[in-house]
Amino acid sequence: MSNGPPYGSGPPYPPGPGGPPPYAGYPPAPPPGIAYVPAPVLMPMPMYPPQPPHMYPPTHNHPPTHSYPPAYPHPYPEPPPDAVHVVDNPPPLDKPMEPEVEWVPTTSHAADSLSSRVFVTGREGWDDSPLWTIRAHHNGHLIPGKLAIKHKAAYIPFSGKEVRVHNFEVLCINPNLVRWIPAGNGQVPSGAIPAGNTHDAEPLYIGRVRHRGSLTPGKVHPSHHCCYISFDGSEVSYKSYEVLCQVGAGGGVQRSA
Repeated sequence: MSNGPPYGSGPPYPPGPGGPPPYAGYPPAPPPGIAYVPAPVLMPMPMYPPQPPHMYPPTHNHPPTHSYPPAYPHPYPEPPPDAVHVVDNPPPLDKPMEPEVEWVPTTSHAADSLSSRVFVTGREGWDDSPLWTIRAHHNGHLIPGKLAIKHKAAYIPFSGKEVRVHNFEVLCINPNLVRWIPAGNGQVPSGAIPAGNTHDAEPLYIGRVRHRGSLTPGKVHPSHHCCYISFDGSEVSYKSYEVLCQVGAGGGVQRSA
């Protein structure tokens, strides 16, 4: 321990370059045997009223930073999570169903474009060319008839005559979905395909008969107890005929006038 002069009595070494600064004489040196003890100094602090803790609503961008529970119910409760439904074997998506029976508007000269979709319902006797089933509006009726596609000529049977038409609808259907069922006297089997109607809403159906070497489609008129075809300028009637029916729709004769 140094034997120099007591605290406050002056510098222990003469002042000089690099030495401590000269002693200014304050505070005064304590009496011998007494030493100064440093004491903490209390500084005045500004007084502010206490502030409540900040409460932030929980959001995804600014989550709360406090770790203590709030003193009141939270004003922004989190919504419950959406329920998750787990399906082990989901059913296959249903494919759009094609219409079983479709009537496509066309004309005598534009009908060729439907060759891949049309259902052939008869044959010409003299050249074996195909006949298609059509229907056309005439005098307030919607009447089934025939189209000789090779000759671009369409006809319907009406009021004892073979009437030529130029604007009509062609029957398009998958051949595997239909069959011909024998019937007679205006009767039609269950599953018979409606193809038109009279002006007073009586339904007409698709029939065909063999006549002078041809297999000709026409109309079944239940209240007239027959099937009519158009042939060589005339309307010809038959008591026995075949009716076009959808597969799986029955087969027993049940309709008659």
